[in-house]
Amino acid sequence: MASRIAPRLVLTMFTHSRCQLCVTAKEALEIVHQRVPFEMKEVDIRQPGNEKWFEEYKFDVPVIHANDEFLLWHRVNVDDTVAKLQEIIKNAAREPSDKDDDL
Repeated sequence: MASRIAPRLVLTMFTHSRCQLCVTAKEALEIVHQRVPFEMKEVDIRQPGNEKWFEEYKFDVPVIHANDEFLLWHRVNVDDTVAKLQEIIKNAAREPSDKDDDL
């Protein structure tokens, strides 16, 4: 019987240097991180190479993706975000991995 590895959770925050809501969102995500483990990446939408994200989110930062899927924008409610992340982890644990097909 194969052992299951805990699903990996990666949050990506789309931001830019003048975003005050992003500062508040980061503070809230630090609290969320104490309850649900995740990796955090930041994408500055104003940096070269991020033109796609600038066009998509220029009026909406912060925007947070979880495992490359939209999660939320503007404000981070700690309890709601914890619940959403726990649901993502729960659902990912249910999905059979490609390795299970080889068994």
